[in-house]
Amino acid sequence: MRLRIILPMILLIFTTGCGVSAEKAPINPEPDDKVVELYSDSKNKLIEIESEPIPQQGSVQIQVYNDYDIDYGIKTPFTFIDIIKDNEVIETINTYCYLDSVTDMDCFDFNDDEIKDIAIIGKSASDTTVFLYEVNSHYLCQAYSPWWDVGDFILESLGDEFSLNELKTISSEGLDSYAGMLAKNAISSAEKATYRDYKSAYIDFLKVIDECGVDEHCVPLERYWIYDIDKDLTPELLVLYRDCEANSHVFVYTYTDNKVKNIVEIDTDYSEFFAYPSGNGIMQHRACSGGEEYFLLSLNDNKFTSKELYSGCTGYENPETGDYDTKFMPSRDVVPDAYFLTSFAPDYIYPIEKYEEISANVSSQDNKKYTFPDNDPDFYSEIMEKDGIVNAVSVDGTESIYKDIHFSDFIRAIEYSPSEIHDMTYADLNSDNVYECVFYVSENDNYRPACIIMSKQGDDIFAYYGYPSGTGITKDGFFIEDSDDYSHCQYRVQYDKEKCFYYSAPY
Repeated sequence: MRLRIILPMILLIFTTGCGVSAEKAPINPEPDDKVVELYSDSKNKLIEIESEPIPQQGSVQIQVYNDYDIDYGIKTPFTFIDIIKDNEVIETINTYCYLDSVTDMDCFDFNDDEIKDIAIIGKSASDTTVFLYEVNSHYLCQAYSPWWDVGDFILESLGDEFSLNELKTISSEGLDSYAGMLAKNAISSAEKATYRDYKSAYIDFLKVIDECGVDEHCVPLERYWIYDIDKDLTPELLVLYRDCEANSHVFVYTYTDNKVKNIVEIDTDYSEFFAYPSGNGIMQHRACSGGEEYFLLSLNDNKFTSKELYSGCTGYENPETGDYDTKFMPSRDVVPDAYFLTSFAPDYIYPIEKYEEISANVSSQDNKKYTFPDNDPDFYSEIMEKDGIVNAVSVDGTESIYKDIHFSDFIRAIEYSPSEIHDMTYADLNSDNVYECVFYVSENDNYRPACIIMSKQGDDIFAYYGYPSGTGITKDGFFIEDSDDYSHCQYRVQYDKEKCFYYSAPY
């Protein structure tokens, strides 16, 4: 048994438990992919109530029923909600989900605008599903957006036996307050757990905060960095919460006494972080309203100190054109060995597993001798020409994995054309003295150019795909970023079969 609250439409089609039940479908589909209107004669009414959502505007009937609509060209059954006033349907909501039955329904004001909203609890196969729709002064409805980030976490805390009374209790307390309280309790418990090393501690801790989705203030979780600030060989974990550039903060955690410990909260509006290899510290760059600053944040005995390294303006008038231009101070002009720090999605833990490798200073060795897989210089080109089998993995872990797919089918699957391949070169990306193949596919109407890396691992060929992380590549696997902004850097790639990520590298 699982419990789901319905989120805005972009997520609805992926929500578990919203498909048609294989065991129970009370309306019989008639295949016709050309029909676009609702099939009113096939309605299967689930429940109807009477309510007065808008004060002093009289009662309306709210009817929940199953019917068909066209979804991606296919005639598909969905659950609909009609608002009926004076025998006229004035609003129809397609939930883009399907309920077998409705177990509870009511209207009450859960967003504090003095208009009653619609709440429905139903069953879809083995799942309990909850619809929450806001009603405005014109009876127009939309999915209740605050559940976007916190719905699943709240649901897990409530369990399977969910009722409208519980939903009304949460509403009276305030969704943000309730979600923040749950997150605070969960994070506090995670900080009390003990672990054998920092990697297991940080990995488990990230799982907890990722399940929460928000912090105690109900600000959404976004990403994390891992970096050894005080250079004691135990890196710190920096976790970013942000709902906009102006509302952004980072909690810094360290591993001490076999536990994850929060040591400071940093205001990070309009900020990025840079490595500070010279000694104790991490650099924070902040740019806003025509100005910028670099700060050195140092850590001593789990206490933070801050020192300003640079402050200046980013806007100036171009004497040649008279235009107002923006230019940032490069980090390396402030600290010569500084480099941009890559952040990662909270559910992607492979960078923590590989922290020693990504933090190591890999010296350039372009003068080394390299070979091709199987000592065959045509190894990679023959895979392309003969349409060999590859396993394709996205470099950030967010896209599909294509197992045992023909090379040309893989290129088309990521919406490019095999004829657009260009700039093929070879580099040793994993320091084993064997070349990988690096090439690009051209920009098209939908996507900018993509970079693809092919690597032989055992008997299998892996193709790692994503956006280019540089304008050039050295033979020993450094992607060089040649840009005019403040974040000059070079990138490397870490991969092991179906795991892969880019990261900014020290140099």
